[in-house]
Amino acid sequence: MWTPTTFHHPAQGCAARATLGIVHQTGPTPTGFHHLPRTLRVVNDQFGEERFGARLGVTALLHRWGQNLMEHPHMHCLVTGGGLINEPGKSPAWRGPKQAQYLFPVQAVAAMFRGKFLAGLKSLRTEGALEFHGRLELRRDPPVWEPTMGVLHGTKWNVFGKGSVAGPESVLEYLGRYTHRVAISNKRLVRMDDRTVTFRYKDYRNGDALKEMTLGGAEFVRRLSLHILPAGFTKIRHYEILGINRRATLVPLARQALEKSPWRPEFAPVRQTPLPKPELRGCPRCGSEDIVCMGQLDPSGNFTGLRKGAMRVRLKRVNLRRSGTAPESA
Repeated sequence: MWTPTTFHHPAQGCAARATLGIVHQTGPTPTGFHHLPRTLRVVNDQFGEERFGARLGVTALLHRWGQNLMEHPHMHCLVTGGGLINEPGKSPAWRGPKQAQYLFPVQAVAAMFRGKFLAGLKSLRTEGALEFHGRLELRRDPPVWEPTMGVLHGTKWNVFGKGSVAGPESVLEYLGRYTHRVAISNKRLVRMDDRTVTFRYKDYRNGDALKEMTLGGAEFVRRLSLHILPAGFTKIRHYEILGINRRATLVPLARQALEKSPWRPEFAPVRQTPLPKPELRGCPRCGSEDIVCMGQLDPSGNFTGLRKGAMRVRLKRVNLRRSGTAPESA
């Protein structure tokens, strides 16, 4: 059972940046991906183990670009809708959340995120990695820093959790399109000349309106190069019961547990896509896949046969398709 769960924290980020100056370094990969295993251990231990008494499964997919090809590194995570209980001497069982729409209580997530975020700020300040600029320099001093942290600890943080409207099948299909996709597809390219490249993009701030953007050739290549991952980097990673070193054992147990579980999903029937009509591969009269060049047909429709005594040329049909040109007479 898959419950696509995504937590966004716009209020927390804005509040922190308005209060503290946070300086971070950017590298070829987003910092969050390196900290993801530790984050997932916290989620599994404090939510999965404590609330469900079960082990969750997570698949994380790195996505690096936005519609305008600028850097927009973020992660999509698919989290199992519950977890596996595998106790020695007992049959495997599956346990899911009490609430139907969300995997974890939103308020509990907000409280944990606040604690982890502020603990990270304290650690950065202790290490000297937290910088204060402009009017925020006053908060560098302990008499101001400590009350500031106290205010942030006592403030209610909001977590925006939006349930999946389309269902898990649609989410899987949506993310599946990003697994091996590059930053821009050919169909978005509109035109190109010796100096510029024009492409379509979706403006999310203007009602998802389709617009065109023209960039210089060098800038277009620069933006495209931002999303080339280092050699050997894995952008799709699996954790907990889906981890590569344990899924061969735990995934069959999870499937067995779901067979008798009330949390087993009932998927909608898959719509069958009609198969395209088979393409004509040979002569409609004799069925041969070879084509014999008898002459040449010009754009006006005038046919010129081969000269007397000239050899007839036998051409493979596939070669005609690739070249896209009419055969010339010998």
